[in-house]
Amino acid sequence: MSRLSEKIKIVYLTLVILFSLGVFVYLLDTWNVITLRDHIPFLKKEPPIVGDEADDPARIEEDRLRKEEERLKELEIKLKEMEAKLGEENATVKKQSEEIELMRKGLEEERRRLEEAKQAAFKRQKTVKEMATRILNMPPDDAVAILANWSNSDAVDVFLQMERDAEAEGRQSIVPFLLTKLPRERAGLITTLMMDELARKTPGSEPAPEEQAPTPAPTENP
Repeated sequence: MSRLSEKIKIVYLTLVILFSLGVFVYLLDTWNVITLRDHIPFLKKEPPIVGDEADDPARIEEDRLRKEEERLKELEIKLKEMEAKLGEENATVKKQSEEIELMRKGLEEERRRLEEAKQAAFKRQKTVKEMATRILNMPPDDAVAILANWSNSDAVDVFLQMERDAEAEGRQSIVPFLLTKLPRERAGLITTLMMDELARKTPGSEPAPEEQAPTPAPTENP
């Protein structure tokens, strides 16, 4: 029993000594006499590990610039797509404008031709009336001499105008008399052409062939 008590005393004294040494060393470290961190590894304080991506300003700026560049590339792609679409639309509009311009020029040309045809027809009709009056008022032989130099179509137009004038004035037409003074073959041809022309202009008759440009007005040869 005494041996057990001695062992307990030894253990107790050892713990007291170790505790006292610990307190003494702690005080020495507190008073900066010694530095326990330099002699005991687990007491060293490691600097906190900071992620590069979290706090590195250069990396943050690099990421921002990269994202901005990607955004600009997307905008550039959209812009090119819009330019391509606009180019197609412009090409379509240009083609339509060219077609419209061609139609406009064609219409102007048709109007010009129509106006020229109207003027030519008016001029011819005026000349036909004048020649009908002159043929009526000159001696028959002189009239026949002038008619000899005319085309059949000119003679037909003048004779028909003389017929209309005579009817309007209520007098006898001299056209049949003048026809008797022409060569028989030509007189028959002119008479047939006159009848065809009257039939063509009569309502209800067969449609006339396609109209041609008016022939030159008849002229009197000296």
